[in-house]
Amino acid sequence: MVMRHRRLGVAVIALLVSTTAVSCSAPGDSQRGGDDSEVLRGLTSLSSRHARGKAVTYLDMARVRQLEKAGGERYSSVATPATSLLTGFELGPWQEHLKPSQIDTAVDWGTAGHWEGRFDSAAITRALKSNGYVEKEEDGRRYWRTKDSTLALQVSDHEISYAAQRSDPMSVVHPEQGAALADKEEYRRAAECLGDVYRADFLPLTSAEPTRLSALGQRAASAAKNTEILCAVVEDEATAERVATRLRSVVREEAPQYDGTKITVENGERPYVRAVVPDKASQRPGRLLLGDVDLWLAVNDS
Repeated sequence: MVMRHRRLGVAVIALLVSTTAVSCSAPGDSQRGGDDSEVLRGLTSLSSRHARGKAVTYLDMARVRQLEKAGGERYSSVATPATSLLTGFELGPWQEHLKPSQIDTAVDWGTAGHWEGRFDSAAITRALKSNGYVEKEEDGRRYWRTKDSTLALQVSDHEISYAAQRSDPMSVVHPEQGAALADKEEYRRAAECLGDVYRADFLPLTSAEPTRLSALGQRAASAAKNTEILCAVVEDEATAERVATRLRSVVREEAPQYDGTKITVENGERPYVRAVVPDKASQRPGRLLLGDVDLWLAVNDS
């Protein structure tokens, strides 16, 4: 059982890494994300039904750009949304008319996502037309698609939504009331646990496992002071204590790698475990995702 969970964790973390190049206040255990958290608001954009088995990333790109001005390449690993549309070698169907610098927030799972920012929708529309995209309609929403592609795009001056699905693509990025990721209790608890972060990476929801959902968040008081928050939403208090014990064991056994880590348990109908891990100024944000994966793997070894 342990090895099966470890293989799953490695595979999904590798997926997140492959799609990663991968407003905040001072870090602290008391910072929580409520119903108005930016992470939770971002998760209203994606359908929970279509998200089964998907790893999801929320990114406040505007905040990361601020951090990069002061921190330089240190933030490059967490500065890119989890989508191949912006990380491929070729320009997207919008050609040169859309750049990552125009995106302020992004929520993606690789083949679907929603971006908010400042876009030249007229120029993007012209580029789509020149690339064979035609306008279609679904539930009163206009979107763009070619005859042979599954990629559908909805474009305005402030929002871009996309989904690679043959039928009803807009249902992925315009979920019905009560059917968004933000409506799932596990995601709500994970967002509460993460608090005010500029990036959040969620592994797929596993509703039949003791650890329902795990997520990693990035929080920065300044470019030199980044904190990583690992959260595990679990089935019951006994599982929470078991996960917390495993995490404390990893911190102890891998010293000084995770020195300063604070691990707490929040009980309730859907308990969660939080590990707050400070980064040194010499460490690149995202290390718990990209290299120091012991803690995240331990969370899923139920």
